[in-house]
Amino acid sequence: MWCEKKIRNQREGEAYWVRYLDDVGRCVPYRSETLHVHKRLEERLHQCGLELAPAKTRLIACGRFAQRDAATQGKKRPETCSFLGFTHDCTRNRHGNCTVERRTERKRLQRATQTIQRLIRDMLHAPVPQQQHALNQSLRGHYNYYGRAGNIQSLLRISRLTEQLWRKTLSRRRQDGAVPWEKFQKLKRSFPLVRPKLSITSVDFQAYAKL
Repeated sequence: MWCEKKIRNQREGEAYWVRYLDDVGRCVPYRSETLHVHKRLEERLHQCGLELAPAKTRLIACGRFAQRDAATQGKKRPETCSFLGFTHDCTRNRHGNCTVERRTERKRLQRATQTIQRLIRDMLHAPVPQQQHALNQSLRGHYNYYGRAGNIQSLLRISRLTEQLWRKTLSRRRQDGAVPWEKFQKLKRSFPLVRPKLSITSVDFQAYAKL
């Protein structure tokens, strides 16, 4: 509400606020305006007995000029930022236009991997249908959140990892060694795991690239 009343009408050009709970991202076309808003935001939070976390607060460039400046400085790409579990990377699409690529943040990938490992370990002796149901619940939740355009490789990584861990767990239940690949594929046809799927309702972070 404060941003809408005190900041929005004073901005120069197109600008966006992206907020979820206490995580906030502001996208503006001018560096000078960004610094001005940052100072006012610090003052406003101070009035409420709050402050910005220095370690989590950064000013980064994004857009076609950011790519040009990065190349001038000998860098392959502009600086990336992490927000709401995604790493946002300023890049170009197949048409050569500036866009923002979103990938699952590395820490979140590690967390998802640990969750799958723990889930499979805890269900070592459970019936296969019960294991399938629990794994699909976990995978479906992961895909629903991280299934954004351009992030399919991260989803496939979790999918392949889950299959590997599941086969390894089933092999531990056999006295004659690992489950043959052909038999595991047959089991998956009877008890399939949900496949990675991109969400239809994707948050539009492409506004970043328009600035």
